[in-house]
Amino acid sequence: MHDEALFYNAIAVACHGNRGAIARLRNGHDRWEGAYDALRQSEIFSDRNGRLSLPDPETEGNALLRHGIAIILAEDPRFPARLREIPHPPLALYIRGDPEAVCVAGSGSAIAIVGTRRATPAGKDIARHFAMELRAAGFAIVSGLAFGIDAAAHAGCLARPAHVAPPPVAVLAGGLHRVHPRSHSSLAERILVTGGALVAEYPLTESPLPHRFIERNRIVSGLSRGTLVVEAPEGSGALATARFAFEQNRDLFVVPGNIGEDHYRGSNRLIKEGAMLVTSPRDIWESYGMVKERSLFPETPASFPLHGADGEPLSEEESLVVAAITAAQTEEGHAADVDKISAIAKLEPRIVNQALTFLIIKEIIEERLDGYALREDGT
Repeated sequence: MHDEALFYNAIAVACHGNRGAIARLRNGHDRWEGAYDALRQSEIFSDRNGRLSLPDPETEGNALLRHGIAIILAEDPRFPARLREIPHPPLALYIRGDPEAVCVAGSGSAIAIVGTRRATPAGKDIARHFAMELRAAGFAIVSGLAFGIDAAAHAGCLARPAHVAPPPVAVLAGGLHRVHPRSHSSLAERILVTGGALVAEYPLTESPLPHRFIERNRIVSGLSRGTLVVEAPEGSGALATARFAFEQNRDLFVVPGNIGEDHYRGSNRLIKEGAMLVTSPRDIWESYGMVKERSLFPETPASFPLHGADGEPLSEEESLVVAAITAAQTEEGHAADVDKISAIAKLEPRIVNQALTFLIIKEIIEERLDGYALREDGT
């Protein structure tokens, strides 16, 4: 790890990730090493006996290495170009996974997908569907790994085979030593396995305090070319992300909803205020003139089913299995067996078999001699 990154990290640890305090300590110094030396000579981190309690750069750096975490400083050429443009950009990014995934997202075509933590099954279906299709079209998917829409978006983009699409990025509101919420640890690992990355602007062990979720949101939108809002009630954190997107001169897309449903009050207000109404992923990629580029990726039918014949929403596992079957049919032109579905969806065969049974009952798929396929007369 570069010396300047080590000195920055030691200062960040000392300041508990407070961006304002870190920036003030840098004032008047050309390098982070100079800022650290000045801090060491001050009495701020000395006890009554004169013992220094300032974090040691090498010790803190070794802790990052043990967790497989890299630091990219804002002055580093690898720092995402798009993120440099926003008001109050992060001074550095902590990255677990492939730093190149973050650079690709922040310098190319990335779409942030955000929404309420208390998403409805239909809203999760929509988020998964948009994420899967947009990733297939060549967009990197960025979200916050939270419950609800965030998790559904990550799951949807992971349904695409890793070799045909940009890797996903999840931005966390605390240090990367622990995933928050903990129940999403397996989802985070799947992001890493596909070549994606977990990102934070806070030192290793900092907790995800309430105000940090709002701070995190400016990075989610800042990394992205555009932000898609799915199910945002009034007061939702997704509306803060939408506000950041507007202030950062990013495109803002919103899926509309029933005017009588609380889950869509914030979403519909954003549309009234000028956000682009979208009802399919095609609306987004065509707004960027990406119709021709999309042909480079296996095409998923626009009729990807979100519900069974009886209108019952699909579970997350069922959606992943349907996405895997769709991808296999598109790429290979024939039905997919359990092993193929399990490999694409990254689910255990036991879970795949259970989902297949329910999908047959819901008249979404059918069993053929060579495996499973979407029903040609399906919903």
